[in-house]
Amino acid sequence: MITHIVLLAAGSARALFAPQDRAPSRPSFSPVQVEVFATPGAQPNAWADYDNDGDLDLFVGFRGARNRLYRNDGGRFTDVAASVGLDDLPETRAAAWGDFDRDGQLDLYVGFAGRDSVANRLYRNEGNGTRFTDVGARYGVAVIGVTRQPSWVDYDNDGDVDLFVAFRDQPNRLFRNDGTRFTDVTAQSGIGDPRRTVGVAWFDMDTDGDLDAFVANQDGDEDGVFRNDGGRFTDVARALGMHQPGRASDHGSVGPAVTDYDNDGDLDIFIATYGPDVLWQNQGAGTFREVARGTPLSGDYHSTTAAFGDYDNDGWEDVFVASYLADQAEAPDHLFRNERGVFSDLTPKAMLEKGASHGVTWADYDGDGDLDLALANNHARGTHVLYRNDLPPAAASRSLFVQVLDADGRYTRAGSEVRLFDAVSGRLLGARLVDSGGGYCSHGTAPVHFGLQSGVERVHVRATVMTPAGRRDIEMRDVAPDRLLRRTLDVRAPR
Repeated sequence: MITHIVLLAAGSARALFAPQDRAPSRPSFSPVQVEVFATPGAQPNAWADYDNDGDLDLFVGFRGARNRLYRNDGGRFTDVAASVGLDDLPETRAAAWGDFDRDGQLDLYVGFAGRDSVANRLYRNEGNGTRFTDVGARYGVAVIGVTRQPSWVDYDNDGDVDLFVAFRDQPNRLFRNDGTRFTDVTAQSGIGDPRRTVGVAWFDMDTDGDLDAFVANQDGDEDGVFRNDGGRFTDVARALGMHQPGRASDHGSVGPAVTDYDNDGDLDIFIATYGPDVLWQNQGAGTFREVARGTPLSGDYHSTTAAFGDYDNDGWEDVFVASYLADQAEAPDHLFRNERGVFSDLTPKAMLEKGASHGVTWADYDGDGDLDLALANNHARGTHVLYRNDLPPAAASRSLFVQVLDADGRYTRAGSEVRLFDAVSGRLLGARLVDSGGGYCSHGTAPVHFGLQSGVERVHVRATVMTPAGRRDIEMRDVAPDRLLRRTLDVRAPR
């Protein structure tokens, strides 16, 4: 059901973009501020505009070093974690940005490794990032455990974000947001998977109007698919054939990543795995088929993390896959270019020399229209390098970013879907998911990115949000991306 239609740049006949430069045969990325991003031990990394100045900042969690918050000032980064109260020293395994109190300031949940009885912390943003205060105990979410994926999602469609936290050493937890406090609803909701969970991805897998959870489990455990039926969850992974039975104890799923890789309008799931990686292609009606076998995507790379991003702005989502081997500082990672649904390995040499082992996140930190890449390597000789995408300017500008917000302009709609259409032909160009957790135990708030295929000048945008009345669509027609500030379109959900 379409609830909003907005017309933008209607009637414009002029060409809106310069001719697209031919993308290089291999991707070109350059490390920036190497001395700033040199500290080893990095694990989660998550982008967010925590200070509301219009550009994306980066939080990085560490083992063996204090956590960092890199403030972005016009493309230059400064670590301000100590001055704002986020420079924790305990080993940090997870981080999630979200506006839990709906005050327009992004807050941060930080999850630790469970050692030394250190409780996870909920840092409330006290005003444009000038200071963060730990209110985890006050709000009832200061739990202790080997923390993995936290996600700020509205599982009950009541308009605020609830907190899901995955654990490797205990059942996963779901905390319902009740305004002044969170209530642990794990038992009554049925989502407390006791298996060794490492990653979770939330989206409306069965298109019934609420968010479901794909749960990636390690150490030979089967995966879970928790279908949301009005706030009560049922694991349907076996019924769907997505549980991956019979894995050896040293195999298991690690990091799920969700996008529409084949541009058919529905959302697919890639799983970085200890063992052959997996791609679940959406078949509609809440069913999926494994299609990675026999392709470069199915290698046994001992993968920890995957993140989709259209690095060359050709309209097809590419994927970066990080690998981890305890005795190697730089286990080979892979950047797979998507050519109309077919993937080929085009990993740049620089990324083989300084790659990831855990955190992988795409974002346009410098506002030039293409996606840059932040990697985190927790080896003692690793780094947390930030790579600038060197696409030619004409190719970089062929993009659109979409930020889905609630009616008050707050970031509370994680798990929403965005679809893009050619305004001239009406042709579907693909679908994307508003981040609900990924890139290794992280949840960021970067806007959804679309590269624009050659010849596409104006687009229609359809955002699908979950509401108490079910799935609702907001349409914005005849959007001219080059007329938008930073090529970013804000879409607000109905009240």
